Amino acid sequence: MNVDYSKDFKKSVKKLSGKMLDSVRRVVEEVKNAESLKDITDCKKLVGYRNVYRIRIGDYRAFFTFHIEIINDTIIFRYLVPRGEAYDKKAQKELKRIDD
Repeated sequence: MNVDYSKDFKKSVKKLSGKMLDSVRRVVEEVKNAESLKDITDCKKLVGYRNVYRIRIGDYRAFFTFHIEIINDTIIFRYLVPRGEAYDKKAQKELKRIDD
C-alpha cells in the first residue's frame, strides 16, 4: 500500500525514541507491505467513521485515514497519540473533521 504522513504525525514520531520509535517503524513497514487492511496487525476501523482506522502500538494509538484512489490504495497516517488522549473529545472532533 502507499503511505503518506500528516505534519502532526511526523511531529509526534520525532518525539519518540527507543522501543516505541522502533515499533512505529515496524508498523509503518507492515502497512507498506500489506495487500489489504486485513493484513495489518491490531488495525481496527473506528465505529461511526467512514475512513478512519487505528493501529495499536503498545500504549499508543496511530490513527489513519484510508482513501481509495483510482489507481492505488493510500493510507495517510494522521495522528500518533498516547491511548489516554486517543479517545478524548478534542481528538474525536478532529477525526470527524478529517473523515468528511
